[in-house]
Amino acid sequence: MAFTDYHIPAHNYSKTGNKKLRFMLPEYQVILYNRNSRQEVGPSFMRIKQFIRTRIGLFITSFVLAMIMFVIMRSMRWTEQNRDALNSLLASGRQPVIIFWHEHIFAMPAFLPKPSSALQSPHPDGRILAHAVRYFGLRPIWGSSNRNALSGMRQMLREVKTGRCAVITPDGPRGPARHLAHGAVGLAHLADAPIIPVAWHTPNCWHLSSWDKTRIPRPFSTGLIRWGEPVYLEKTRDKQKIEAQRQMLEEVLNTHLAETDRQMASQ
Repeated sequence: MAFTDYHIPAHNYSKTGNKKLRFMLPEYQVILYNRNSRQEVGPSFMRIKQFIRTRIGLFITSFVLAMIMFVIMRSMRWTEQNRDALNSLLASGRQPVIIFWHEHIFAMPAFLPKPSSALQSPHPDGRILAHAVRYFGLRPIWGSSNRNALSGMRQMLREVKTGRCAVITPDGPRGPARHLAHGAVGLAHLADAPIIPVAWHTPNCWHLSSWDKTRIPRPFSTGLIRWGEPVYLEKTRDKQKIEAQRQMLEEVLNTHLAETDRQMASQ
């Protein structure tokens, strides 16, 4: 489950129309679901999984997840820094591509600006998160590496052009953790949109035993969320320049996270 990233080859970025996108998208890999784990599961787990895949099961599961997220977030005392950077950008009429590492996915829906859209997996597991974040005003855009890749990219571009922010976890949904793929760079080029990094930290949180060690803040704790300054990327088709932009953006987001963790740890 992820606000997934497009893994895009470092070339052929442009603002041209669907013909160009049709040429580009067959080479895209829209990574949406981790199938590396093939552990055997028992019949009880399979029955639960089958129930979740039903319409009523999906509704109940996503509603419960949304309520857990809501209760935990409302119980906490959050400090928000540099939100003005985001607000100033929105006030100027420019919608950014917002990026954060996949480990921060639990708390972010409560802070994302409205309206925002995020690419989501059509797989049943991805739909649980997608329906849960709807309660926070986030619109899921369906896409996958095998299905709807072209329509997913078209829709993400359309969302930005019609006034919605785009949300991407650039290392999701299967890692490696804190390694930025080309998706955010490519979407920023195509949509002519700035990129804003964001990170949060709380000294009291659980870590899931997942590839990204997803953070879940403990109820009634304190937290800090920091918005970064907008990053403007020069449009280019040069592979080396695009890779340099990817590396720079990865360093920006990791530095931003390290500073957020440092500030909260010093309090």
